[in-house]
Amino acid sequence: MKYEFTLKKQGLKRIVLALTLDKKKLTERIIIGEPEQIKLRFEHESGNVYYDKTRPLGSLFVDFEKDINKDWNVNAMKLRETYSTLFILEQAKTKAVQPYIDFLKGKMKNGEPSAIFAAIHTWDEYINCYDLNHGADLFIERTSTLYRLFFRKDKIWEDESILNPVHPTDSQVELWYPAAKRPFECVVGFSSFTPLISYYLYKIKEWKYVFQKCKVCDRDFLARSRHYELCSDKCRKAKMSEAKKEFDERAKGDRLEVCCESAYYHWYNRYRKLKRDKSTDPDKLTAFETEFAYYRKEAKRRKDEVKRKNMELSYFTLWLENQKDIADTLM
Repeated sequence: MKYEFTLKKQGLKRIVLALTLDKKKLTERIIIGEPEQIKLRFEHESGNVYYDKTRPLGSLFVDFEKDINKDWNVNAMKLRETYSTLFILEQAKTKAVQPYIDFLKGKMKNGEPSAIFAAIHTWDEYINCYDLNHGADLFIERTSTLYRLFFRKDKIWEDESILNPVHPTDSQVELWYPAAKRPFECVVGFSSFTPLISYYLYKIKEWKYVFQKCKVCDRDFLARSRHYELCSDKCRKAKMSEAKKEFDERAKGDRLEVCCESAYYHWYNRYRKLKRDKSTDPDKLTAFETEFAYYRKEAKRRKDEVKRKNMELSYFTLWLENQKDIADTLM
């Protein structure tokens, strides 16, 4: 379902973020929408919601919205200033808030649930606060609480200080116990990410899972133990492909060295035999030495070409075998 950024009052509609964790399958499921619609989605795979996706466990931490420059706060402060225009003509109202609607829509297009929920909740708070006493200040207070985790410098699971509650809403969640076709408990957040993240971290520690950095894609991921070094099937396949390639290269290198060594000693042994034989014609020995010197130089050149992948190993080994025949004919 598409969220509409409209200036009309939303009534009693309340948008929440629901989170379930599957320890066995190592997945998280996040749904954003109205509570009753979310329950329908859980129990009957129906209901109109704004976001519903199952991802690898820990994705919420790894992909969580980050805003070092505090663009969220800057836009909220500018949006606050438009409260003075809300009592003029409809066209002027729309024009005044459009840049901030575009900012929120852009965040929703990224597909990150923390940004999607923040965008929806920002607009809901904006609409709900403007006819309240000190509504503009209340809007900034509520959005500041919502954005607080966006301004972190470190990874969420490494910075416990950002999880210290600073407002009563930082501790407000609902816990839906397993029921009907909902096999897992579900934690539901209303106006702050802090209790959701705290709950999530608690479950990770309870299960003794750890965050790792993937050896292939260098991405952080959640694993059952330190023994897991790859984040996904895609990276496991890439690692296997890389290992096979390295094995093939080593095997190819070993075969290259073996073939070169075999051919060289084939020539060398015959050269020694000619040199030790006192009956060998000197001209014959000279001719062998000349061809042997040419062989060594040409073999080195061709070997380098194989290493640079400018020549197939099969062509080189065939040439080496032919050179052995040449050495035999020179005897």
